[in-house]
This record gives sequence, C-alpha cells and structure tokens, in this order.
Amino acid sequence: MKLTVDSLEDSVRKAAMIAELDKPLSKIDIEVLKNDGFSAARGFAANCMKWIWLQWLMAGSENDVRAKVGAFVEKGINMQDTSSQFYMRPHADLYLLHCAIFGSSQAQLEKLAGRVVDASGIGGNEPKDDGELYASAWCGMLKYSILGDAKKAERQSEVIWAAYRPPSFSAASKLLVSPWLKGDWNGFVKAQRKDFEKLWARGRKDGTVRSETAEEMVVTVQRYPIEQKWCWAHCGLALLAYRRGVEVATDPFWLPAHALTCLDVEK
Repeated sequence: MKLTVDSLEDSVRKAAMIAELDKPLSKIDIEVLKNDGFSAARGFAANCMKWIWLQWLMAGSENDVRAKVGAFVEKGINMQDTSSQFYMRPHADLYLLHCAIFGSSQAQLEKLAGRVVDASGIGGNEPKDDGELYASAWCGMLKYSILGDAKKAERQSEVIWAAYRPPSFSAASKLLVSPWLKGDWNGFVKAQRKDFEKLWARGRKDGTVRSETAEEMVVTVQRYPIEQKWCWAHCGLALLAYRRGVEVATDPFWLPAHALTCLDVEK
C-alpha cells in the first residue's frame, strides 16, 4: 500500500522555521532563558523532533539531518549553560535529548546525556510532581542508559511509573520500556509491533488517517501536537537499541526505516 503524507514539504518548512534550526543563539534567546526559563527552548526542541521525523518520512538527506541536528543540539547545550532557571528545563532537556538520539554523533549524545536533569533535579532545583518529575525521570532513565549505568537507569524508571503524567505530553508505556531496560530485544520488538498497531488504530479515529483504500493511505501531520500524538519516546528507545546493534522494528509512518540510515553508527 502506498503511504502519502499530506502537505509534507510545507510541514517540513514550518517545523524548521518554528524550531529555528538555522538560527544561532541570539541575545533575545538569552534574555528569554534568563527571565522565563526553558519554555521557548522546549518548543524549539519539540519542533526539531518533528522536523527530524518529517525528514525520515520524505527520505531526506542523511548528511543534512546530522549536520542540522548536531548544530541544534550544540545550541541547546549552550542554552543550558546560559540559564540557571528550572522552569520547563526537564521538558526541554527531554526533547533535546531525543533530538540527539535521532541525529547526533555518539560523542555528542554522551556529552548531552551527562548534562541533562534526572529525577533528583539539577542545580539545587528539585522537580515537582506536576509533570516535572515525570519528564526528569524519563531524562534520567535515558541519561544513565546512554552513559552505561544500568542500575541507575532502572531506578530512574521506577520513578517514572510513580510520577504524575501530564496530559500535555505522552512518552512510552511500561510494556515497551521494561523489555528495553532488560535487554530483552525479542520482547522489545514484539512490544514495538503491538504499539504500532495501537497507534494506527488511534490514527484512524483521531483524523491522522485522512483516507484509506487498498492501494493508498493518506495521512496528515498538519497541526499535529507532536508531544502528544507522535511516538517520539518509542522511537528514542528503538534508535538507542539500534545504536547498540539491535535489529528493531520500523513502520512506514511512525518510525520510517530511513531513520536508521540517518544515524552515523557502525553496524
């Protein structure tokens, strides 16, 4: 079946513009960070995630993805250095970390992982259980997994399931995370496939699927709340596994196979 993404090129352009992919850190950005925290940075990173996903869907240049993501992540690291504010820092860190998982070199990914928050907070700031703790614990689980400390990653995951999950964004389920943490890759791939089935069932109800015949399915990503509707956390787990040499499941829409070719990893 042919998959067509409605207005894909226009959506790519808008995501790049909102993420400010080609803009350096400005004086205005610095003032916003110092005064208002990481709310704008969170929005930039969410739209960078969307831009990467759309690049996968249109089979965009692997080199372009790596170059733009590398520069964006470096700008995000500079933002972390610029402000000691905690407001929205966990959310911004979580999305920035996923951008790095999707397109950074391993060295840059590890550099960022060493700097992001975990469930204990950062700089004397402890996350509140109003969504901050959930985002912080997700960061922590990924952080320590990337840095090779499986025990700390497991402890952070325990905080995830006990924390309040806000309706404003949705990460992956415990059914997907548990086999991933254990290195049960057959179980993880099975959980992936079940998750894709659920996503397609939801997509047929919520308008993501515009039309469907035996020959073609038309889907849309316009006005798409990326943090809520796309499986960015699922993709993050899958691509971290792929970086370790695991053959993961893909999907033409939710996790296109082109995502694997965009990673600069030795197989």
